[in-house]
Amino acid sequence: MSGLTLRAGFRTALVAIAFLTTTAAWAQGARELVEQSLRRHAPPAHVYQEQTLILSDPLGKHTVRTLRYYARREANGARRLAVIQTPDDLRGMYVLVARDAKGERRGPEAASPFFGSNFTVADFEGEQPGNFTYELEDGQDLDRISHHVIRAIPKDAEVARETGYGARRLYLRKDNLFLSRVDSIDGQGRLTRRQTFRDPRADDTGAWHAGMVLTEDLREDRRTLIKVDKWVHSADYVPDLVFDRQRVGLR
Repeated sequence: MSGLTLRAGFRTALVAIAFLTTTAAWAQGARELVEQSLRRHAPPAHVYQEQTLILSDPLGKHTVRTLRYYARREANGARRLAVIQTPDDLRGMYVLVARDAKGERRGPEAASPFFGSNFTVADFEGEQPGNFTYELEDGQDLDRISHHVIRAIPKDAEVARETGYGARRLYLRKDNLFLSRVDSIDGQGRLTRRQTFRDPRADDTGAWHAGMVLTEDLREDRRTLIKVDKWVHSADYVPDLVFDRQRVGLR
């Protein structure tokens, strides 16, 4: 083998190594951004909210429901509960999701509709980094604010089935890593669903939380808006007994 051939093969190997190294670094960087965002904007250990849920169908008909939301995080895991308050005929219906210290989940299927809306139980739980791989894409401006764009891909077919998601694009503000938008993409690369996190508010820790979340199903022209009307960070508002399955429907 000639020296020229050896040098050419060496250069090819270097290019391949550089490509793989860069790809791995971008993937690691994307995951770090997601995890930093979750840490920076983590909710307090105890959250109580009063919410309004507004559903819109393709004919422009609006359905309004009010909810109470409870979240409690402890060393042995976390629990989230939403209970319908109005209308009266639905009062007491609830969604309860729990995860133990190892992240094992109990509750409805992640892809299940949240009280008949196009918001899902997976949305109710929020981002679960252990279930996805992340890739950094070119940045983009939204409303004149620079954002990181990160592609989230289910780690396996089971996660894709459970969540009902294909690939998603997460838009994180570059200045503070607040999640502004999530776009869901189907297998043909078409945008099928969009979530926009609006009216961000900072709590006393500096973490930002959305005052409204708009979910748009772009295939069926359906929309769900969740508006936070009241927000309290206090263990007194989220007692342990509120998560008792026999009590969640109580007035």
